[in-house]
Amino acid sequence: MKQKSYKRIAVEESWMPTELFDDFRALAQTGETRITSPGLASLWGEVMQTPGAQLFREIITDINTSRLENMDAAGIDMQILSITAPGVQIYEKEKAVSMARFCNDVLADGVKKHPGRLAALAAVAPQDPNEAAKELDRCIGKLGMKGVIINSHTFGEYLDDPKFWPIFEAAQSLGVPLYLHPSTPAASMISPYIDLPLEGAIWGFAADCGLHALRLITAGVFDQFPDLKIVLGHLGEGIPWFLNRIDHQYGHFVLRISQSPRAKKLKKSPREYFLNNFYITTSGMNWEEEIMYCRRLVGADRVLFAADYPFESMKEDVGKVDRLPLPEDEMRILYQTNAEKVFGL
Repeated sequence: MKQKSYKRIAVEESWMPTELFDDFRALAQTGETRITSPGLASLWGEVMQTPGAQLFREIITDINTSRLENMDAAGIDMQILSITAPGVQIYEKEKAVSMARFCNDVLADGVKKHPGRLAALAAVAPQDPNEAAKELDRCIGKLGMKGVIINSHTFGEYLDDPKFWPIFEAAQSLGVPLYLHPSTPAASMISPYIDLPLEGAIWGFAADCGLHALRLITAGVFDQFPDLKIVLGHLGEGIPWFLNRIDHQYGHFVLRISQSPRAKKLKKSPREYFLNNFYITTSGMNWEEEIMYCRRLVGADRVLFAADYPFESMKEDVGKVDRLPLPEDEMRILYQTNAEKVFGL
């Protein structure tokens, strides 16, 4: 491991309280219809049936013991914790709102015990956008959280629908980022993914979250909220590799606006919105070729390190990033200063 003069900050590190994990397990085992996505039902059902399910429970619900030990072993100075998919977005409105508040209180209590090592993103319930905005305000103002995470679609609905925009208004007003995290494709689109299975991190996550981000752009969200900051993991969920093609094909999009009740001409090109309003993290994608390409394409000041713990190995990811052909000052930008800037650390 390199000797270094900077902090290693990992910004997409998963957590959930034991109560939420156990509820997921019960729902998966009983086939309860509250898990509305067949993809999530498949993934969580598989997780809960493995011999390592109990160990995974201990790891992902921990805040203050094994997590810190694993951070020390990997050389990571700080993690930003956030609730993992599907979060509270599988519940009906009332339970989603109360569960989000419960999760935030538990997480804030754990984080405050190690303020130099841990920070947190708020969970909110898009099922009730106005309550989500209020909860975000509480989490930033009273609990000291650093942003909000939303696990992509909610019952197949995406945040480009104006009914969800109180969440954007709150995030922009508070000056905090919204981390748009993947979920499996919505039930209306899941069939071609689930039978092989491709619904998870292998492809479905990026396909869904990349679609979600592109919907935000083309629906005019950033014309309405020009200072809104969106963070995408997994090096931008595929969008950087398609950015020039998206811009090129946007001309055809404009020609088809009259065929869509939602579409309208944007003030800027899709590329401009992506480069102005989005930040991307290396979670699950800590390979030299991909990181160096994205830094060239979107700019070194918009790529942040993440390990995607516990789904990926912190130690292995730090080893790979430490070997990047970057000078000390550029490593500091990737590991530390971008995270400090984006999340107000």
